[in-house]
Amino acid sequence: MFKVSKMKVSELAKFTGTSIPLVSRHFKDFDETHVTRVNNRIIGISPDAVEVYLKNVGINYFYRPAILLSANLCGGVGKTTSIYNLGASLRRIVGKNSPIVYVDGDSQGSFTSLVFGKPANDNELILIDFLEGKATIDNILTSVGDNVWFVKSNLNQAFIDKVLSKPQDIKKGMLRFYESVFEKLGKDTKIFQDHTPQISNLFASSVCALNQLDTSILKCILIPIRSDNFAIQGADYILREILDLTETFSLKDTIDIHCFFSSIDKRVSTTAEALKITGSKEKIMKNLSPVVIRYCSEITKTIMNSTNVFSSGKNNNAAEDYQDLLQYIFSCGQGKSN
Repeated sequence: MFKVSKMKVSELAKFTGTSIPLVSRHFKDFDETHVTRVNNRIIGISPDAVEVYLKNVGINYFYRPAILLSANLCGGVGKTTSIYNLGASLRRIVGKNSPIVYVDGDSQGSFTSLVFGKPANDNELILIDFLEGKATIDNILTSVGDNVWFVKSNLNQAFIDKVLSKPQDIKKGMLRFYESVFEKLGKDTKIFQDHTPQISNLFASSVCALNQLDTSILKCILIPIRSDNFAIQGADYILREILDLTETFSLKDTIDIHCFFSSIDKRVSTTAEALKITGSKEKIMKNLSPVVIRYCSEITKTIMNSTNVFSSGKNNNAAEDYQDLLQYIFSCGQGKSN
């Protein structure tokens, strides 16, 4: 169900800033459990082999627990697509012993539909059932292969604000969820969570939880934006909400925030206009990532086929950009790990 291609020699060379021949020589004597060959040429490197190689060259920041939330008050900006592809990108460079968990926090079930073809059935246990105490973490985790797990959603999730109605519930609800995931799957688990395009108590509870968790965990809020005023305004509003929550609940500032353009247009005029609008938003500019996701037809194809940009193994702009964005996010986060 969940499929990603193996990392190419050229990709790993770019990742580490080394030459392609140097990487090829390193893996030339590896057996077929670690590399895939065609006509004696290496065309793919397993995640376990990539992990060992990256650690050997001093790139260790991917190998820690992590929680990444995707949010924007504007719909259609690429929240779901981005969180899915970033998780897929990570699966290519961390060994299969490190679990990856996707969480659909939107009652529309868009993320669930993208992966499973439809939202969760009414009789399936989902996140709201866990928060109400009607289900355990085992009940709501669905395996999609390769030690990747999914917490589904459906319209029943629309009532989650009633479950998280009191300040104490908001502060402790998602904290209990994250702690249960780490207890069940292990301390190296990486969680990728999608959110509804509106202010919700689920988002508030998630932000509160991140600020209460240990600083050894990478804690990050990702805010994808399109190059139009409405999407940029949605990003600005969600940043204000994060600030309000920090003040209301007296939270510590231990969360990385990254705003990024999720579908930048090739046209120079459109890009310039987007940067002009963004330049007037101080909070966005402060957190704006230098990595952008270029518009790519491969993204549309993967949505239609319920896959990710790394499934086919073909070179495309989106795969390259999401890999770069993942590296930027994790490398920035290493400064708050102590």
